[in-house]
Amino acid sequence: MSTATLAEVAETYRHPESLGNFLRDRNPITLLVALVSLAVVAAAVPGLITPFAVCAVFVLLAFAGGVGPAYTATYLKLWAVVGFILFLLRALLLDGEHVYFTFGNLQVTAEGVYEGLRFAAVVMAICGAVTLFFALVTMRRLMLALEMRGVSPRASYVLLASFQSMTDLGATAKVVLDAQKARGIETEGGLITRAKAFFPVLAPVFLSAMTATEERAIALDARAFNSPAAHSHLVQLPRTATWEWLAAGLFAAVATACVMGRFLGWL
Repeated sequence: MSTATLAEVAETYRHPESLGNFLRDRNPITLLVALVSLAVVAAAVPGLITPFAVCAVFVLLAFAGGVGPAYTATYLKLWAVVGFILFLLRALLLDGEHVYFTFGNLQVTAEGVYEGLRFAAVVMAICGAVTLFFALVTMRRLMLALEMRGVSPRASYVLLASFQSMTDLGATAKVVLDAQKARGIETEGGLITRAKAFFPVLAPVFLSAMTATEERAIALDARAFNSPAAHSHLVQLPRTATWEWLAAGLFAAVATACVMGRFLGWL
């Protein structure tokens, strides 16, 4: 690598990391506050309009953040499975005075349909907030933002390593299954066939995870992770503007007012 190329690479680390999108470049903490506040508003405000409107806002935010197609596909699957089941159970099991029709001992009432729609919309608003946040923010940026706000580096590393271990275990299991398939072992078919191919994978997967954990511990010691001195970071987040904190505070204030209004009878 030439000296000019090395200088260019070094120069990139002197500036805050940018993802090239206005929404994804926001501070993960302020983004989390805004999304959680929207979910709280959906749960606190009575009626059907607010939770469904919040769900629609999440989709619009996903497109604004450049993850619209992937997020929408995932969100629709959640609605089709989780949302539909919650609505169905609520509509069938909740009694009411206005009966639409009857299935044996079960009655579908207007009150049950209404409560089923609201309950499903509120739960899906909460699921939508969580799904959208992790679609917009990587765990690495979230842990870095928390560490910059005073969270212990040990705590941030444990959280980051825990989430990363899930991804690593899945990737390792896929590699081992592909290796078994290349050796002629049947890995596809019915449930019993898949179970026979999967359970032998557990031992090498967990052994690989233990080895990776030991390698991480050695790498941390080599980088003086336990040193009491302030830690340096290879990647820097963009500076959080004042308006961004004010906007997050406004979202939190609106959510708090909605919760208080619900409990005090204002809404």
